[in-house]
Amino acid sequence: DLLQLVEDCIFNRSQEATEKLLEYAQTEKERATSGGEASAAKLAWREKDVEGRLVHSLVKGIVDFIEEDTEEARAKSARPIHVIEGPLMKGMNVVGDLFGSGKMF
Repeated sequence: DLLQLVEDCIFNRSQEATEKLLEYAQTEKERATSGGEASAAKLAWREKDVEGRLVHSLVKGIVDFIEEDTEEARAKSARPIHVIEGPLMKGMNVVGDLFGSGKMF
């Protein structure tokens, strides 16, 4: 089903291919975020300190909490540049290492 939707979108087989793929993605997102215990386990990383949450967000590409976490880190830092040079740079180093080793694309 997903393969067909992606192929329809890539090969421009129909006018509504993009909309169908977006609907599928939204349905899958809703399915993945529903279900109590599984959702709680997926959000366990939110219990880390703000630096750990920022690193995790960068590595996993999670943008849902980025503004609130960045603002919290900025409030804890003496200067905003410390957020960039600290947890954000640490996260980008992890991403770079994973990319360099072929584990992240």
